[in-house]
Amino acid sequence: MIMKFEASEYRSLILSNDKANRLKRGNNAVIVVDSFNRQINELFFIDNHKYIGADKEVVYKTQDFKKYKTKKEKSFVWVYYPWNYHLVKTVRADDYFRLKTNRNQDLITAAEQKKLYNYKVAVFGMSVGSNIAFVATQAGIAREITIADFDNLDNTNLNRIFGGVHQIGLNKCVLAARRIYEDNPFAKVRIMPKGITEDNLEPLLAQKKLNCLVDEIDNLPMKINLRKLALKYKVPVIMVTDNGNGIVLHIERYDLGYKKIFHRPLSYWNRKLREFGDPKINKMQMVGSIIMKDIVGGIHLVDPEMIKSVKKVISKKLVSWPQLGSAAMLGGVYAVYALKKIALSKDKQLVARIHINPHL
Repeated sequence: MIMKFEASEYRSLILSNDKANRLKRGNNAVIVVDSFNRQINELFFIDNHKYIGADKEVVYKTQDFKKYKTKKEKSFVWVYYPWNYHLVKTVRADDYFRLKTNRNQDLITAAEQKKLYNYKVAVFGMSVGSNIAFVATQAGIAREITIADFDNLDNTNLNRIFGGVHQIGLNKCVLAARRIYEDNPFAKVRIMPKGITEDNLEPLLAQKKLNCLVDEIDNLPMKINLRKLALKYKVPVIMVTDNGNGIVLHIERYDLGYKKIFHRPLSYWNRKLREFGDPKINKMQMVGSIIMKDIVGGIHLVDPEMIKSVKKVISKKLVSWPQLGSAAMLGGVYAVYALKKIALSKDKQLVARIHINPHL
């Protein structure tokens, strides 16, 4: 019997032992994975430091280990992933978190790790954003994460989005959420598969469900309006912009009293938004100009190959802006570094525009 599931399925299911047994009996497509025993072995050394460095096979024969394993033998749950039919026996949420973050110590202290795990992040735009969302959650940041993108995966996205040919046509939020849940089955991922608007973003901010926004969307008016809302509700915004092989990292600390958008007053952007609505304006050309001047900081700072590409996009000789997977991954690393500093109150700078170029 083959189990049916919706293509939009993205959330892991936590099952009791009884429900897991019924699932195994009722569906021969289920793939059962027992991670529990190896997890208990690792936990023993975390909880019993005197055995660190000893021969593991000898340790596993000790009375201390046998007592520990007996004590923990019922401390498990079953996790089912409906999109790939895997049923996994694993430790419970608290022990999973300890295992997941153990190798972060003491680059991240236990107290800091707990604070980071409880920090609620939203990532909008799942190209570069999918890298940021995954690097963050992989590091034990943002158990509660909100991700948004209205777009579905195309083959041309696979140079920078982790996915496969079997997932073409799948919503990018669903793709990213599955990866997060496979990394942490106890995560809480809110997906917004129709993208963000002022109407669906403001309630989340008003209800204090988001501590930080990461903007990786392409829509210029929404970029500006997103920051207006962040200013209203005093929430910081991080953004990564591709620049050839490098990136530009933007940090705007609306939580600390920053009042501008991309170093410009609101009046400037209100004028730009009015211009953007003018049918006589070449929107592609306007966006290209804003990216080079206001976002990157000047044409002299733009990768020369990017400038050539922008001209081709405007003249319709190139389908879209070029983006490299290596730059997307670089963006994920630096955005999460900034996220950690903000969440842990280790940086009080109001605004930053930082160029990271591997050639410099």
